Amino acid sequence: MKKIKVEYYRNKCIGQGNCASIANDYFELSGKKAVLKNSRKDGDGIYSVEVNCDDDTAASLIEAGKACPVNAIRVIDAEKNEDIVSVKVNEDKVKDIIARYDDAKEFVIDPKGYFLIRLDRKNNNIEVGFCNEKNKVILKITGKKPIDIYQTILNKEKLPLRKDHAAYLGRELQNAYFALKYNLEYVQDDEVDLNKKAGK
Repeated sequence: MKKIKVEYYRNKCIGQGNCASIANDYFELSGKKAVLKNSRKDGDGIYSVEVNCDDDTAASLIEAGKACPVNAIRVIDAEKNEDIVSVKVNEDKVKDIIARYDDAKEFVIDPKGYFLIRLDRKNNNIEVGFCNEKNKVILKITGKKPIDIYQTILNKEKLPLRKDHAAYLGRELQNAYFALKYNLEYVQDDEVDLNKKAGK
């Protein structure tokens, strides 16, 4: 048996739900946040629970902590008082880089093809067409959220994109989603103008 302490920083939680799907005996989603079951409140938005558990349960709690995208779950070996999963970001040996990119000089066209993105405002959808040659659409993906669309393109349809092209797709889908959500004009490859409403 292992003695594990779990600390949950609820204010950090974004409600993605990884913890609840991995360790549902200890976490559940309630509204837009996770809840650490049978926990006590230790401070402002901090909840904790100590459990004596077998190896499988300990492993699921550790996995839940590691799967949290915002470091909201700390898992501690209560007997050794040592972090198994920390919520602190270690920057002791960080390499600090200033980002620079010259689109005019460094842009490379993906030989596999390109994307056309438009908004279907009537049905509140984003439509993405993939062309393998000029103006020839061979695949059309429709969705409401960027993550649904790019996961379908990259992991289900497995389009063999360059890394920078995949990054471009994510950025452009987020722009399209933002424009659709706030009824702003959307033109692919242009910055979204917060003062320019759609149709004006």
